Amino acid sequence: MAENDDRLNSWKQIASALNREVRTVQMWEKQEGLPIHRHFHNRRSTVFASRAEIQSWAKRRAEMRLPGGAAELAPKFAAPHHDRIAVMLPAALPAQKALSTLLLEAARKLDSITVAISADDSSDAEFLLRWKENSQSGCTVAELFAVQARTAIWSHAFSLDQPQGTETAEQLAEQMNQCLWLHAILAVPRPAAHVRPPHADAREAYFKGRYFWNRRSEVDLHKALHCFHTAAATDPQFALAYTGIADTLTLLSFYEMVSPTEAMPQARDAAIRAIQLEPDLAEAHTSLADVHLHFDWRWEAAGREYRRAIECNPDYALGYHWYANLLAATGQHDAAYAAVMRALEIDPVSLSIQVWAGVTSHLARRYDDAVRHYQKALELDPNFIVAHMYMAQALEQKGCYREALQSFDTAIRLTGGSSNLTAMKAHSHALAGDPRSARELLGQLQRPPFSKCMPSYDIAATHAALGDSTLAVHWLERARSERNMKLFLVSQDPRFDTMRGHTEFSAVVEQLGLAKSAISSGRTMLSAAH
Repeated sequence: MAENDDRLNSWKQIASALNREVRTVQMWEKQEGLPIHRHFHNRRSTVFASRAEIQSWAKRRAEMRLPGGAAELAPKFAAPHHDRIAVMLPAALPAQKALSTLLLEAARKLDSITVAISADDSSDAEFLLRWKENSQSGCTVAELFAVQARTAIWSHAFSLDQPQGTETAEQLAEQMNQCLWLHAILAVPRPAAHVRPPHADAREAYFKGRYFWNRRSEVDLHKALHCFHTAAATDPQFALAYTGIADTLTLLSFYEMVSPTEAMPQARDAAIRAIQLEPDLAEAHTSLADVHLHFDWRWEAAGREYRRAIECNPDYALGYHWYANLLAATGQHDAAYAAVMRALEIDPVSLSIQVWAGVTSHLARRYDDAVRHYQKALELDPNFIVAHMYMAQALEQKGCYREALQSFDTAIRLTGGSSNLTAMKAHSHALAGDPRSARELLGQLQRPPFSKCMPSYDIAATHAALGDSTLAVHWLERARSERNMKLFLVSQDPRFDTMRGHTEFSAVVEQLGLAKSAISSGRTMLSAAH
């Protein structure tokens, strides 16, 4: 860092030095690597910069301007390998041609693959999309076939005779591409990113933090945050410490233990700092992607960061795990399951990944599969709170209300009381035909200590189950204004299925940019992408 008189101590000073608006220089930091430094405190972070570093960055930026006025920084890692897929059209049916066209369009949004149409199987492409007719069911099966491995990595059965909306066809094409990308990214060896060795004490603090972070309780998450702050203070250049800070603030916000509007800007700052320190660190890109997903609701930006993370380290389990969240939230359930199963293959004893494999199945309405995953997690740790919580939700969807309420009671006992668990339990009472108990629990949430951080999203789901669509939309709007971290699931959450024909509900979904993520109605046969 330069001398003190060279230091710029606020966004306003940094913007003034570059003769730009504050909003512009903040965008440059996120998108073009403007060198911003941060002090991390217990509740907030402060920014500062070196005038010399800023001027040097501006000079490099000007030198790298591209024709037409667009400015980009030179890439910090090699261009990714491009796999190719040939799309076969043996029957040349109009619906197949239309789907193949959509496949091409969807492929342009992804990294690392090139898609081309082929009329036969003589192409030397690495993957083929094949069509099969099932005479018994009257369905057509689209199958994604890996040529070298001689195996289908994805298939989907649907009826060409039934009218299908454009959104469903687009979604099908996007899922094909996601499954292809997840498979192709593993086929090419990539050198590990060089990471600066941290101070020994900082490294120890970081791994202690991850131990507590994986336990997921509120007490443990606060312990984790303390460890990560200690690691960052011990070695300010240790990028992983900042990813730990970001990931912990994300979980605290997701489980409604802290306010997202207070915690998530700090999480974003920490993730960006980690990327600045180690541009090819998978953990850093995963952390930023999750901020984009849960708090910013920038779906495409989240997808780019998740894919960048996986490209940086195809063996980083959390990258696939959290990428599955995005895919499931946008209705790409086949690809989501392939991603989370890849994460589970990398880390087969991870409790959180096993649970999220269940959540991914749950969102696809595969409740028996969801229960199976939750049972596996509970076999490893009978007191894992998150497994009991999601097990209860799957059981209620299966109509097993007594068992669902018992699972909620277990989770509440283990936490010592939780606002979001109370709201979820109210939903089970509503489904079970006990509106009085549901409303009593909702009333408890209006009183301290629950009233401090309201589980608005889960309260909305309970009102939907009670048949009060007006209050359900009211609480969804409140969740949106609070930046509730669960709202990204609203277009797929089965608890809101009764609301999907309501104009006000559709407006909320559209405002989030999720209007095109309709629930797939086809039948899927899937192999994990490995």
